[in-house]
Amino acid sequence: MYKVAILGYRVQGKSHHAPAFAKHPDCKIVAVCDMVEERARDGADTYRVPFYLDADEMLDKEKIDIVDVPTSEKYRFELVMNCLRRGKHVFTEKPLAGELRDPNVRPEHVAKARAMVDEWQKHDVAFGVCFGLHGDPNVRWAKQVIRNCEYGDLSTVLARCAVGSWNHLIDLCRFLAGDVDEVSAYANEGWRSRVAAVKFANGAVGTLVACADLALQYQIKWIARRGEVQIDDIGGTAWARSSSSYEYKVFNGQGSIEQGGYPALFTHHIAEFVDSIKEHRPFDADGWAGLRHMEIDAAISESILTGRPVKVDRYMPEKGRTIFSP
Repeated sequence: MYKVAILGYRVQGKSHHAPAFAKHPDCKIVAVCDMVEERARDGADTYRVPFYLDADEMLDKEKIDIVDVPTSEKYRFELVMNCLRRGKHVFTEKPLAGELRDPNVRPEHVAKARAMVDEWQKHDVAFGVCFGLHGDPNVRWAKQVIRNCEYGDLSTVLARCAVGSWNHLIDLCRFLAGDVDEVSAYANEGWRSRVAAVKFANGAVGTLVACADLALQYQIKWIARRGEVQIDDIGGTAWARSSSSYEYKVFNGQGSIEQGGYPALFTHHIAEFVDSIKEHRPFDADGWAGLRHMEIDAAISESILTGRPVKVDRYMPEKGRTIFSP
């Protein structure tokens, strides 16, 4: 049984992370910590555990295996680093570092994410990042179709989202299409809308678009030489078709979000994280995924600010190996 501490009991911790950990049969929440006493007491009362206002006090007093850190990006770095140094498994939100209420990753933030990865690599622990759309059955199905190589090599990715899903869109493009080498990006006033042309390491190209006025949360189309795969929003449908026969495979009904709505994404995603620890295998939204997301988004921000194409500077100590690599 893994003993879990919740370090940060605001919206994400209270509504998404803590309930998901509590549902896992191999997890037990043993403590809740928040700098605001009312929130800390709320979490402690919910799970009938001690509450703390200071992270070090909680980590010193309690026997903890996993620390969930759904705090805001301003406080994330110090808390995550503290937990990793203590040899705890860590699950946290994205981006890994940034400024309070600033949705855009800046180049100066990336160094902190790299420091987190460096610290993580020193310890035999898991480091997970909450890219919850990995928990969407449609995304899992699309990934499997792509892995089967039925449609051949990727040529183009077309992706769009509401501004609030920008972090997810960048992660999904990398998850389904691979690492990004270069970006050229533009934004309108206030960055209410932005568009990035991207060149993937495998030679494919694509566009990522975010718009504050877009109703759907996201849509992504993966186009290969012999067919294409598309995911239409959270809880929508996913489909694939061959360019030779034009026959569709549609994944819906059972493929849409499980009953319970949006929180079901976190239930599956966090369960996968815990199971990866138990089975000592890679987690597909680990610290490397969190770092790569920041490197891509920082390059996009730099391109918008400078008006020039920007190479994505991928940090590659030991060529990106994790503790689970053979």
